[in-house]
Amino acid sequence: MDLDYLKKLAGIGETPAQSMMSLDQELAKNRREAMMSIMKEAREEELELESLPYNFDALQPVLSKENVQYHYSVLSAGYVNRYNNKEGDADFNYGGAKLHNLYWQQFKPAKESSKFDGPIKQTITANYDDLKGLTEKLIESAMTIQGSGWVYMTKTGTIKTTPNQSFKSDVFMPIDMWEHSFTDYIPAKDAKAKYITAVLKLIDWDKINRRLEA
Repeated sequence: MDLDYLKKLAGIGETPAQSMMSLDQELAKNRREAMMSIMKEAREEELELESLPYNFDALQPVLSKENVQYHYSVLSAGYVNRYNNKEGDADFNYGGAKLHNLYWQQFKPAKESSKFDGPIKQTITANYDDLKGLTEKLIESAMTIQGSGWVYMTKTGTIKTTPNQSFKSDVFMPIDMWEHSFTDYIPAKDAKAKYITAVLKLIDWDKINRRLEA
């Protein structure tokens, strides 16, 4: 075994402070390498685009049939296919696949009702008083996104944003803020605000409660 390495581990030739710093750096490096290994293994899984629990035209008039069909069948499917085929940026495609599955699965047909109740109501009212307050916070945060990205709520009710297709472990209820998502509301100057306000009416709160408790 390398003698210099053994001396380094033993702290020979170093002051106590240097020895402690070296050990901390070594432990931090090992943790980073372990985490990268875990993430690499997770990313090697085969992804799939979950089937829509409604027809392409079921989200009208909030989202048009053409918008949903293209967004789901072409764009969302593209992230999954490129990831599985190891084409392009793996992180970008992985994030796109994960985010879009959460996005599509949280909706219900526009003509169906969903009672805003249960644990998610408690979380939202504790943070924003009501759905109007939540909507205003989502819009405020979405307007800070430079370029493309997502605005989302965590399980604790915090509103955050993430750029491009960057998937975060705390993403709970995401709203796609790429321009192709709200084309139905362009060229209105407040297209983003109108889109967010409308798309929240599609949320299936029963599904969100199950997601919250998972």
